[in-house]
Amino acid sequence: MRSIFLIVCMCCSLITLAQSNFKVSGIVIGVDKEPIIGATIQDKSNQTGVITDVEGRFTINASSRNAVLRVGYIGMKSEEIKVEGRSQITIILQEEAVKIDEVVVTALGIKREAKALGYAVSSVNNDALTAGNEQNVMSAISGKVAGVDISSTTAGPSGSTRVIIRGNSQLTGSNQPLYVIDGMPVDNTELEGAGKWGGYDYGDVLSSLNPDDIENISILKGPSASALYGSRASNGVVLITTKSAQKKKGIGVEFSSNLSIVKLLTGFDDYQRVYGQGRDGRPSMSGQSASTTSQVAWGGKLDPNMDVHIYNDEIRKYGNVNNNILSFFDTGITTTNAVAFSKTNDLSAFRVSVSDMRNWDIVPESELSRTSVSFKGNTQLSKRLTVEAQATYSYESVQNRPALSDSPSNLGNALIGIAPSFDQKWLSSNYKDETGRYNDWNGDKYRINPYWVINEMSNKSKRDRLIGQGRLYYAFTDYLKASFKAGLDSYTFRFTDFTPMYTPGFTDGMMKEMTNNVMQYNFEMMLRFQKRFGDFDVSAFVGGNVMRYEYESMIQTGQTQVIPGLQDITNYSSIETEHALVRKAVRSLFGQVSLGYKEFAYLDATFRNDVSSTLSPKNRSYFYPSVSGSLIFSNLFEHKEWFTFGKLRASWAKVGGDTSPYQLQLEYGLKPYTNKGTSLGYITSGSVPNANLKPTSTYSFEVGMDVRFLDNRLGLDFTYYQQITKDQILSLPVSQSTGYSRAMINAGEISNKGIEASLSLVPVKTKNFTWDANINFAKNYNEVVKLHEDVKDFELAAARWANAFIYASEGQPYGVIVGKKLNRTEAGEVIYENGLPTFDDKVSVLGNGNYDFTLGFRNAFSYKNLSMSVLVDMKFGADVYSMSKMQSHVNGTSKETLEGREGWYASEQARLSANVDAKDWTPTGGYVGKGVKAVTDADGNVSYVPNDVYVDPAKYWQALQNSSPEPFICDNSFVKLREVSLSYSCPKKWFVHTPIESVTLSAYGRNLLLIYSKVDNIDPESSYNNGNGQGFEYGSLPSRRTFGFGINVKF
Repeated sequence: MRSIFLIVCMCCSLITLAQSNFKVSGIVIGVDKEPIIGATIQDKSNQTGVITDVEGRFTINASSRNAVLRVGYIGMKSEEIKVEGRSQITIILQEEAVKIDEVVVTALGIKREAKALGYAVSSVNNDALTAGNEQNVMSAISGKVAGVDISSTTAGPSGSTRVIIRGNSQLTGSNQPLYVIDGMPVDNTELEGAGKWGGYDYGDVLSSLNPDDIENISILKGPSASALYGSRASNGVVLITTKSAQKKKGIGVEFSSNLSIVKLLTGFDDYQRVYGQGRDGRPSMSGQSASTTSQVAWGGKLDPNMDVHIYNDEIRKYGNVNNNILSFFDTGITTTNAVAFSKTNDLSAFRVSVSDMRNWDIVPESELSRTSVSFKGNTQLSKRLTVEAQATYSYESVQNRPALSDSPSNLGNALIGIAPSFDQKWLSSNYKDETGRYNDWNGDKYRINPYWVINEMSNKSKRDRLIGQGRLYYAFTDYLKASFKAGLDSYTFRFTDFTPMYTPGFTDGMMKEMTNNVMQYNFEMMLRFQKRFGDFDVSAFVGGNVMRYEYESMIQTGQTQVIPGLQDITNYSSIETEHALVRKAVRSLFGQVSLGYKEFAYLDATFRNDVSSTLSPKNRSYFYPSVSGSLIFSNLFEHKEWFTFGKLRASWAKVGGDTSPYQLQLEYGLKPYTNKGTSLGYITSGSVPNANLKPTSTYSFEVGMDVRFLDNRLGLDFTYYQQITKDQILSLPVSQSTGYSRAMINAGEISNKGIEASLSLVPVKTKNFTWDANINFAKNYNEVVKLHEDVKDFELAAARWANAFIYASEGQPYGVIVGKKLNRTEAGEVIYENGLPTFDDKVSVLGNGNYDFTLGFRNAFSYKNLSMSVLVDMKFGADVYSMSKMQSHVNGTSKETLEGREGWYASEQARLSANVDAKDWTPTGGYVGKGVKAVTDADGNVSYVPNDVYVDPAKYWQALQNSSPEPFICDNSFVKLREVSLSYSCPKKWFVHTPIESVTLSAYGRNLLLIYSKVDNIDPESSYNNGNGQGFEYGSLPSRRTFGFGINVKF
């Protein structure tokens, strides 16, 4: 009897087991009937799940014949499918207009649903990144992300990019974000570039990346989002995820090729064409005077029938030379070619790509080539152990980077002042004499002949970079996993700058060789837990990181060349050597706990503790936490057709920061000269070290809202943030009696607060046509709250001209332009004396180098296989001190210098005819400055009357050159047609019987039109350099406009 009872129980158990494991198979496809690879199918009752294979097929053991399957894929609307006893199911997923369940990459490379995040994260995919074929990956997203300000110098494709997220917060060091490539932090430290005395833009890590290899870029804007990366991420994080192999049959091959034509967007074309070379209203009638006036346009009226001297005995017609400056530049060409191979199977996947980019710039003799090779793969060694590896090697060679800012070899500085009657092409064959010596064309050693620069002077650089990492993943259970990562970022940069003999300022010749080696190691371990408990989703991780950084620099400078023309450092009689070695280490512990409740409420808490070698022993360990949460409030309401999704989010964070090495003790070095054969030692720094430095602290708070309407046809994302950075590590002035000029201290407090908004629209969506629109807006208010009780102004940058500076001043925005201001009455009228403006001897705030707000407006249209996108980029409210404008006024080439010339020259002619000395003559014409002059009556009372004193226009503008920058500070606002792209995907039926999977043809343009600008002759985005002190411009080269065509073929 007992045996029969056991048999019955076993049968019942088997029946129950059979009922609870119902096998369902099927396929997931899109509306185009194409299989969807990697879609997730999950049983709602027991949370078991599978993903579709390379054919879109799946098999799942459902909990019962009546189970409900949830099916999802990124960018598609999730579906819930009732099994209803079916063993075969075909599931069709619809594309989402605006993605709610979008998965984004967050800190430490962890992918999470965007709706669960309590802070703002912005993402840009590969299509948006490569639409305009911009070779610098961060320049490519300019105008596409709210709160991210991107700028660059006019160095061209070899130059660097300045990226500022939510304003400047650091007085020293970099304000740029941390860059992380596939979870590996990389070094983006810029070499000291252009500044007050000139220099070059040496490029950065972004200039060596291949955009075609990038899958997407996620931008973690605030400390709450980036806190897990530690002190390196106090300015935000840019997460770059490279492409992986896509699941498909066989070996996938992708080939792309692009050809771009580069033209000038802005040029030196808005100058006066009335007066020519010469002085005092007269052309240069002798060779001697002509040799110093090629950049002086204070001569007589142009007359194409008049013969005049332009240089020594060279005689030409005194007419206007059309396109005189623009014709110096070339039409640039950029070619890019890339091929990628990928392969996947059930256990492994890999992708290998090779790319080649060549650029011939608009600047003659300037070239760039870049080759990169990348590998990314993974394999499952066992059920629990997975290995991943990734490596990217790039080699970049640049010939003749253009000199920038106040460098004597800056081509822009030489070209902006050329008189309209002086044909610059004549210089191309007359920049040197028959012995090879420099021909002095203008009498100015600070503006070297541009043809001497491109033909005789030279510089070249080579950069080798290797970024690689390996990872191990071990799954103890389905919910507990461990990982270990080791990564390396290594590069060598070699730069040679050759200045031949007879160059003005370097008559004996000079050569500089610079070699920089950077090595950064990262080792990381992490234990991760993720499990669902009823209505709660719980995930947590804890880990540790060790970062070691080493920088070594060797600079050799050779003076006095022995054999003319031989470009070798040993060919100099005097060689000075500078060597620097910098090491830094940071050890960290970090962790995070995340809770989710019914996909309705989410809460995150993180911590990190860093131990930095650059701080004092008692302060080098510092802890900082963050907390964030989000509430999907749309889940509280009964589903409304017009209201699709609603989310509130909030976060708070604290992030610590360290400093550069060797600030705690004195540094010593050896002088290049000796005393009786013994090298002399010296203290290398003029700053008093501080053995008690403590970390900088940044506190951040933000709230935001994300709402979607009309089935995702309308969406608004809004963020308000506040951020304050305290205890900055600064080098401040001290009394010279201490034996030092500066001292390292903790001081300074900077605040940033602002709003960001992104509006997404789908105004039109039909079967064949879709119109997507996106508008992003950002406004940041920045203030230097305080510096130090003894210091109220901190210099960020300085100009050689007019005593102009960029300051961080208490109570002012970060980066104000200061200088001597013009004296004015209470009504704001300029006060003149003897016809010239007067100015205050004290410096005052004259402008602000920061933009008040930014706007980006992108429209994307698709009709069947044809797609088009248009991006307009707008920035408003910043000022710039344009030294190019100042120089054009001094030289007489600006249109503003025409006023008063005719009257002054007539007055001078009358004076000379009357044989009257200048001091005894009252001018009858000339330039009259707009303003007032002081008048004193018999009782000593001062009043102001309109200024009516005539002065020589040349003397007027030359008087301002070194007195006040105020007249040359311009509104730097602009509106640009940043990008237009057009692509056509060839119908797949064309390739049915071929190995070709798809072919896409494209046409594109970048920086096509400067729609609005108030700065003459230059691009408002032209900057002096990419440092912290923004608001200066000088000798900016024309910016580039690009048109191109491309093809992409997949097999």
